[in-house]
Amino acid sequence: MIWKILLKWIYDRPLQKGELLGNSYRMEKCVGMGGYGLIYRCTHIDTNKQYVAKQLRPSKALKQKEKQRFLQEIKLISSLNHHQIPRLFDTIESDKEVFYVMEYIDGLNIEDLLFYEKQTFSEIDALKLIQKLLDALAYLHDKHIYHHDIRPPNILIKENNLYLIDYGLAKLASDPKEAEVLKQDDFFDIGECLLYLLYSTYTGKRKRKGSWLTELELNEETTNIIKKLLGIDKGYQEIQSIRYDVDNAIKKLLLLI
Repeated sequence: MIWKILLKWIYDRPLQKGELLGNSYRMEKCVGMGGYGLIYRCTHIDTNKQYVAKQLRPSKALKQKEKQRFLQEIKLISSLNHHQIPRLFDTIESDKEVFYVMEYIDGLNIEDLLFYEKQTFSEIDALKLIQKLLDALAYLHDKHIYHHDIRPPNILIKENNLYLIDYGLAKLASDPKEAEVLKQDDFFDIGECLLYLLYSTYTGKRKRKGSWLTELELNEETTNIIKKLLGIDKGYQEIQSIRYDVDNAIKKLLLLI
């Protein structure tokens, strides 16, 4: 057992600063390590432009099923063309390694904004951010693609622009029943993200799950949106309905300023 762990550690050793990827990209830093892949910031040696590279863990690349799954992820990302989704630029594949290279967004994710930058989001600020998130999600759902991992670390903010990243769990679903389940999962995740933002101004200690109804002083429209997203009340069927309610809640809050 120990030798398997050691062998995996040797296989999955991150590339070091200065190492070359495909003779075109110089590694700068490993910025993320998940159970499935390694994320790097890298620089193109000719243009000096920065990119993000995702590598399938070499121990996973040895398994054909895992490699095919990663190649499917690349195929899905290559089909995306939206200003809130980082673009795919390059793919590098060998017998032992698979990488793809994407646009680098020099921003901060929501988790870092809250915990390290100590930024807070008022009710109206949180709803405006959700407005932008819905734009990216509407594009995906129109293509029958469901992100399946919408959470604060996967939402980047740069100069007031929002980007939705990390499509490792994204799924293309043509079956109506599967699509409905995945769609509701995305909606639930949006509700969780909205609560996450709203709690940035809460100074007390959370007592229990679901206590947001008494702990947060929210406009009635915002409360109803969250209840629908989380499935507490009858849920939303389409993004357009969420957007309508969010727009309406923002308008009412603006009248109170």
